[in-house]
Amino acid sequence: MQTDTGKPKTLNLSASMIRSIMLALDAVIRISGTDLRVHGLAQVPDQPVLYVVNHFTRMETVLLPYVIKKHVGKYPVSLADQSFFVGRLRDIMIRGGAISTADPDRDKILIRMLLTDEHPVLIFPEGAMIKDKKIIEKGKYLINTATGSRPPHTGAGRIALRSEFLRRELRLLKDQGDEKGIAAIASHFGFDPAGIDGIIAKETFIVPVNITYYPVRAKDNALSRLVNRFVSDLPERMLEEIQVEGSMVADGVDIDIHLGTPLAAGQYLEANAGIAEMLADEGLYLNPAELKHAAPFKKIYIAMMYDYMRAVYGMTTVNLDHLASYLLSRWRKTAVAESDFKNRLYLAVGHLRAVGMENCHRTLLQDQMHLLSDDRHEKYENFIADLAADGLITRQNGNLLKNPKRFSKTYAFHSIRRDNIAEVLKNEIEPLDALTAGLDRILWYPAFYVCRKIRNQVRLEDQSRFQEDYARYAVDCESKPAAIGEPFFLKKFWSSRGVILVHGYMAAPEEIRPLADFLFRHGYSVYGARLRGHGTSPEDLALQTWPDWYESVNRAYIVMKNSAKTLAIVGFSTGAGLALLQAAEKPGGFAGAVSINGPARLQNRKSRYAPVVVGWNKLLGAFGLRKGKMEFVANDPENPHINYTRNPVAGVSELERLMKHLKTRLGRVVDPVLVIQGSDDPVVHPASGEALYSWVGSAGKELVQISADRHGILRGEASDEVNRKVLAFLKKVMK
Repeated sequence: MQTDTGKPKTLNLSASMIRSIMLALDAVIRISGTDLRVHGLAQVPDQPVLYVVNHFTRMETVLLPYVIKKHVGKYPVSLADQSFFVGRLRDIMIRGGAISTADPDRDKILIRMLLTDEHPVLIFPEGAMIKDKKIIEKGKYLINTATGSRPPHTGAGRIALRSEFLRRELRLLKDQGDEKGIAAIASHFGFDPAGIDGIIAKETFIVPVNITYYPVRAKDNALSRLVNRFVSDLPERMLEEIQVEGSMVADGVDIDIHLGTPLAAGQYLEANAGIAEMLADEGLYLNPAELKHAAPFKKIYIAMMYDYMRAVYGMTTVNLDHLASYLLSRWRKTAVAESDFKNRLYLAVGHLRAVGMENCHRTLLQDQMHLLSDDRHEKYENFIADLAADGLITRQNGNLLKNPKRFSKTYAFHSIRRDNIAEVLKNEIEPLDALTAGLDRILWYPAFYVCRKIRNQVRLEDQSRFQEDYARYAVDCESKPAAIGEPFFLKKFWSSRGVILVHGYMAAPEEIRPLADFLFRHGYSVYGARLRGHGTSPEDLALQTWPDWYESVNRAYIVMKNSAKTLAIVGFSTGAGLALLQAAEKPGGFAGAVSINGPARLQNRKSRYAPVVVGWNKLLGAFGLRKGKMEFVANDPENPHINYTRNPVAGVSELERLMKHLKTRLGRVVDPVLVIQGSDDPVVHPASGEALYSWVGSAGKELVQISADRHGILRGEASDEVNRKVLAFLKKVMK
């Protein structure tokens, strides 16, 4: 056996350099708005640790040591590519704890760190930045590089196993009283043999680490513009890196760092009988080649490599861009109906939750209903807009048109992040088999099946929400029967026309039932929405806000959108305001919108003081006082079998807020609009009709006055005329 006893050089870590790095990154993270979240810190053992980390940007070389020092308290030494060790940068790298891959003493230094627990060790098992994030080929780990494909490096596993093998060898030598053997190992790796007891009492662990960035984009930014200003003919590779990583620094980025379950190196050694034989012989195994090529040892570190690679890439923090990229990249068709795409994306989020993936971006834990309701979903819109700006897709007539040349092209390794970020993000989640298998199934679903699945799911959720609210808030001898407040769906088979009906304030879906039955008889499918807080009790209504009411209408919109080819929305009173607001927030989404006695101004002037009363009630509540509060006022409704007989002041305040908001938004309406107003409405000021008509931006708008001295004109003498006006309008706009 060879017993090379050459002493390794010492490390020249600089405390001042490390302090400067920590302060600088503190400042950069704070100023850039970076949201850095570290998960799994409790799993890090108080033992010698080798961290294996995925490598996507150059930032990891400073970011991970910063995170480990900040949260674990130990600054790691890290293995870095030899290309960094040139000129002035070489000194900075060394003083910052980096060891060159070309350093002949690298293994000795790293093993010493793990034996003595002087510093943790940090290694990127891919061996280089994986810009395309492609690590799986036909079920095997295969790394794409600028020079070709190769398996991941096994160095991290070899270093961890060798350190633990030597630790166990030292235990045997001590038990045998072999001080000469201990001294030889200590001299070779550069540690004091007097510390042998501390060394043999420990064990080496590998901690897998995954770092995920969101969002990832390659675009001009403050840093790239600054560099271009002072440096001409910048190499394309460097320009791409500045565009990607500079955008993260300049615009802020969410960074999720997951530390996984530690892998005990000793368990791998104990599982192989050949290792016991090697420990029992008289060799010291100081020459790395003696272990690297030993059959038992090689078998173990390759198995270990697969284990930590699975762990690292199994912790990817999945975000909406990942799911959208996977679906879009794998979609066989060039033209993708955007409504169908968003439906499938919504199902993809549901599948992510169903498979129990813990590592998902925090935004995916929020309600994703805006994906289906066609209101602005910021994360989705930003992603689609960026793909369109990059020329990967075009938005046209409700479709996403994929650029077939861009999606079928094989990209250069150093430009793919800039040329097709969707491909990169798709690659990143490929190792997540349980997730991608479900996504592939979602892609195979026929469009009609997806629509039915979404429609049934949202209908069920709408029904369940009412039943839960009714069970929780219904008041004996005051609340109406559940059938009054339950949302309803009248489905006209073989009809492609659908209408959403929205009831008024303090009412329930039963209020709009006569109009719904009338339209259903004339060939329309109808969904009667229930506004949150209605059909239960005034106490429930007092807790809701007008955005809660708006979201209730959104759910009806989703059901009807997935049931009919063309749809219109009709609202009464407060429901009319919400119907017009739907048209404002979804320009072009409706064949037409109808407002019946919609509110722009109320007859009771006291309503404008409701926000003040609500504020007073909250102030008293903060002091635990009930005396002096005015939370409800009596209400004498036209339809006592439907409406509440107590009016929550908080609800009136929300109605006032809705009316103010309407005035600022209705100029965006482009769909045809019919405004119906009762001539002598005792609740909504008759001037409301003209006001709403003037605020609506649509060129195709109509104003009709109905002679009536009551507010509830969906019932009673005026109802027949209202029904005829609504039907005539719908026939005109829904041809």
